[in-house]
Amino acid sequence: MSIHELNATEVLQRCGKCAAENRIVLDSLEVGVARDDQTDASVVPLPACPTCRSTEFLLRSPDDEPVHPAPGSFGHLHRMLVDEVHAELVKRKRVIEPLKDKQGRVDAKLAKPVAAEDVARWFPQGLKIEARLSAAARVKEPGQ
Repeated sequence: MSIHELNATEVLQRCGKCAAENRIVLDSLEVGVARDDQTDASVVPLPACPTCRSTEFLLRSPDDEPVHPAPGSFGHLHRMLVDEVHAELVKRKRVIEPLKDKQGRVDAKLAKPVAAEDVARWFPQGLKIEARLSAAARVKEPGQ
């Protein structure tokens, strides 16, 4: 499961099971899962993949998570995108009812947005992770 892009209206997700790329409208997502008397505000359930029906979840980083060990890696960039998706949904009040107060308000502390300077540094072309070819997949230049 991975997401590769976030814009004002949607997120681009690549299915972990079948690798289909799915564009998911942000306003169709909600922060949180609830079961019995338990809720988890760090989870964003994604809709089932239209191709294979697999379901996936995004998990925002914990508040006490240490600095990523490999800055600039796919894992680091993906973590920041997930945190941004989560924060944007909280900002839009797209949160399951049990996580809202009695007046229907959403606590902004549920979100962990990425610092603006980190977005500028790691996503200069917008909130997307560019596809990187593996060494085996790269085509050699003529004469090499």
